[in-house]
Amino acid sequence: MRFRWDKKYLYWGVTAFCVIAASIVFFLILSKISAIKGFFGIILKVIKPVLYGLLFAYLMNPLVKTFERPILVQWGEKIYGKDSRKSRSFARCIAILLALVLVLLIVIGLLWLVLPRLYESIQTLVTNLPLYFDRMRSTVEEIFKANQDVEDYVLGLFDNLSQTLSSFLSGDLVNELKTVLVSITSSVYAVVMEIVYIAIGFIVAVYILTSKERFAAQTKKVLYSIFDVQHATDIIEEAHEVNEIFIGFVSGKILDSLIIGVICYISLNIIQMPYKELVSVIVGVTNVIPFFGPFIGAVPSAFLILLVDPFKCLIFVIYILILQQIDGNIIGPKILGQNTGLSSFWVICAILVGGGLFGFAGMLFGVPVFAVIYRSVKRAVEHSLKKKDVPVKTSDFLKIAYLDPVTGEPVSLETVAREKEQKKAEEQKKEQTKIQRKKNTK
Repeated sequence: MRFRWDKKYLYWGVTAFCVIAASIVFFLILSKISAIKGFFGIILKVIKPVLYGLLFAYLMNPLVKTFERPILVQWGEKIYGKDSRKSRSFARCIAILLALVLVLLIVIGLLWLVLPRLYESIQTLVTNLPLYFDRMRSTVEEIFKANQDVEDYVLGLFDNLSQTLSSFLSGDLVNELKTVLVSITSSVYAVVMEIVYIAIGFIVAVYILTSKERFAAQTKKVLYSIFDVQHATDIIEEAHEVNEIFIGFVSGKILDSLIIGVICYISLNIIQMPYKELVSVIVGVTNVIPFFGPFIGAVPSAFLILLVDPFKCLIFVIYILILQQIDGNIIGPKILGQNTGLSSFWVICAILVGGGLFGFAGMLFGVPVFAVIYRSVKRAVEHSLKKKDVPVKTSDFLKIAYLDPVTGEPVSLETVAREKEQKKAEEQKKEQTKIQRKKNTK
């Protein structure tokens, strides 16, 4: 008997083999997850300077663009002539140098302004903490003096908290600091290497910025060699839009936080708030986080002021609420605009999910990453709807109950409501007819 080859059995055999092989590979990955994480950790450590360089180049690129054009017109073209490669190269080098100097000056200036004041604020807080607790105790006694049981309970909690903090600051903190110092001493090599990686990252960033057009051209060349023309063009256009979202959001948020920090410092100086430097830094830094940032920064700041003066704490809370409204409705929209295209609901979801998965970095970059995903899904949905000749705008679906399965035409909510009313009226009429017939029969 001659064996007859059936392609169907070959298809099922190959499918079964692929499923079994994939299951084995997946099991091996799970069983060796620690080794895999270690391997990728080594890879990440090796390429860390390059990653730093890409990040620095990406953040410095807007500054380089800002400086490059005036330098090209004012100096480059006068020295080397118009449309000269040397003039463009000269302008690019000067622009990169100015961007580097500006970034370093900003970082050094902020550290020089903030660190001494920050140290003084923390030192004052630690020194005067027992005095603050005595004041708080007196305030609590004054508030709850009419109810002795509540007063005793609250004061008991206060005494426990005071003793815990005092013992921590006097003994435990010293021991912890010793442990931390030992740990830092043993990790000096790691800290030095991180500084070296950052320094190399700046060097890599300079090379990337110097030849960014060439790198972009090589990337396009690779894309067009792998994909067909239409898909490669779509990828390039999508990359441009992603870049606009990210750079607009990150640079805008940094500028917004800097403005809020400065406004907060000036305002707290005017109203004579304690720890104004420390509080301004906390509010400015946490403001980088969208939506929740001002509230995250306000909680520890309000607690610090509460220890000194409860009334000023109340003023500070009211001030932060006003500042947050000004930032959310005036300053933020003017700087950031609507570059993410996300509603408040999706912004909250992006922050919660990003923060839960990746911590502070996830809270910061969760919004632009989610905005990119949202735009991609939106385009895919709209493309599918256009192919089916169905309305694309969300506003069109607000008035539509469903699409007719036969004609494909939209059926409005008013039509559905009217049909339900007619059906209800017909049922009532039938019920009345039945009742009338029963009466006539009797």
